[in-house]
Order: sequence, then structure tokens, then C-alpha cells
Amino acid sequence: MSIDKIINNLTNLEHELDFDHPIEINDEIAAYLKFYGLDFKEVEFNLGKLVIDETEISVQIFTPEQTKATVFLLHGYLNHVGHLNKIIKHLTDLQYRVISYDLQGHGLSNGERASISCFADYVTTLEKLMEKVKAEMPDPFFVIGHSTGGAIIIDYLLKHRTHPFDKIILLAPLVRSNHWHLTNIAYRLVKLIPFIKKVRRQIKKRALSKEYVAFLKKDPLQPKAIPLSWLKALMDWNKSIPCYPPLGEEILVIQGNKDDTVAWEYNVSFINKRFPNASIVLVDEGPHELINGFPHIRETVFQKIGDFLAR
Repeated sequence: MSIDKIINNLTNLEHELDFDHPIEINDEIAAYLKFYGLDFKEVEFNLGKLVIDETEISVQIFTPEQTKATVFLLHGYLNHVGHLNKIIKHLTDLQYRVISYDLQGHGLSNGERASISCFADYVTTLEKLMEKVKAEMPDPFFVIGHSTGGAIIIDYLLKHRTHPFDKIILLAPLVRSNHWHLTNIAYRLVKLIPFIKKVRRQIKKRALSKEYVAFLKKDPLQPKAIPLSWLKALMDWNKSIPCYPPLGEEILVIQGNKDDTVAWEYNVSFINKRFPNASIVLVDEGPHELINGFPHIRETVFQKIGDFLAR
């Protein structure tokens, strides 16, 4: 069976998330895990759907034989859990259970592809998942978010003030995208043309390893366009988040200084103002894809993550 057919079947899988009874690994699930490099030895796998606001969210759980904490792992825009294979392996090797999920419109989750009407919908998904996990699993809970995943965590923390996370890590977090003001101008111009609803996605290969570029080319879950509705949701979110007062959480921010996807200097400054106790680590020559980029950069990032979680 082709990977496209397998993906379609798993997207339509009717299996509610069950913490007590992990899903049976059939041939389709085994093929999915192998294709995305998620078939780890001595790690129990679970897969299930969580219905949030009538949208089925695909949740995956990776549990090593011994666990000392649970890490929630949030992927970036246009990505999915399959893009997190290297960091999931690193965390399970360190004896952390990993819970990750495909954002709505991404991966195996339902919803309009790569779109969202409001960034608050992303936060609602995390809220509902946390409610379920807190009722089913023991703490401590840690959270790591890359790019848009980091934006979701930022919003969640500023909104809730008190939260269940003992450790918080943001990797190349999104607040504003690169060339922010040009993006705003371009959005307004394109909106004048009523039949244009999406813009073509551009993959910046120069900042990616050959291995990751090859993966993106063969990944059937890769969106090829960015809906204008998502850009509007991001711009609206940027207008709303300055209203939140600062929060004294100790968080770790790991940011590459060669990131040309997000406006990282603005974003780091914004985070410093909203989280005055944040620790900022700049990775020299680090691109946006810190966990899927070049091996020496990835290992540096993984070392920082491991040290912070163990501290």
C-alpha cells in the first residue's frame, strides 16, 4: 500500500485517544512510523484522536521503558509530528515520555489544510489536551515548542498565568515573521484580488540540510501553499498579545542568529519584555530549523535542551 493511502487511512482513523490501552500497531501504523523515522526500539507508541470544537486532532504518545517526566512537544507551521522524529528520539533516550500532536489542518489532524481562523483555536487545543492529560497522567510536565508551537505556548502562558508546566522551552519561537512590514503590505495588496486565497510556499533550501530537503520533497503531508486566512490570523494575534502583562516564568529560548523565517531580533526582544526571567541562548549560524538542520547545530540545541530539563 502506498504511503499516500496509508496517510489517508490514518487521517480518517476512528480511534479515540486512550491512555490505558495503547493502539495496536497494525501494518499501516508500522509503515507510517517507519516512513517518518518514528519506529523507535523499546518505546511504546500510542495514537488516538481528540475531538476539539468538532475537529479531530491526532495525538501521538511515545513512552520509554522508564520515564521521569512527560514532555509536550509542539511543532511549527506547515510541519507535523513526523518532523519531530530526531528530538523525540533524543527525549525518549533521556527517559522522557513525549506527547505530541498535529495542529489542526496539519499532519493526520482534520481541519482546513494549513489554515486557522483565529490563533486562539491553537491554544484551545492545548488547553483541552492538558485537561485530559492531567486527569490521566502523573506530573511533572514539561513543554517544548518550535516556531508556531512556541507562539502557542507564549499565548497559553500569558493567558493562563498559572499552568502545569515545570519546564518551558521555546525553539525559534514565532511572534512576527521575517520581513513583517512587507508581509503586511503584500497581504493588503493581494486581498484586493478576490479570487486569490493562497500564496505559493517557498522552501529556503540554503538553510536546510540535504537530508531534510529530501525529506520535504517526499513528504505527502507537506502543504504547498499558505492560506491568506492564516496570515490574517497571525497579524490579528500580534495586535492582541501586547495587552498581556509580563509573567515571571523562567523559560529557555533557543534562537539561531541566521534565522530568516521569523523576525528573531524583534521576537527575542518581545519575549524579554513579557518574560523578564527568560534565558536567551543564541546559536551561532543557527537557522530556523534548529532540530532538523545541520547535525552540529542540532547536537548543540539538544545538549541545551537536555541540560535545562535535567536542571
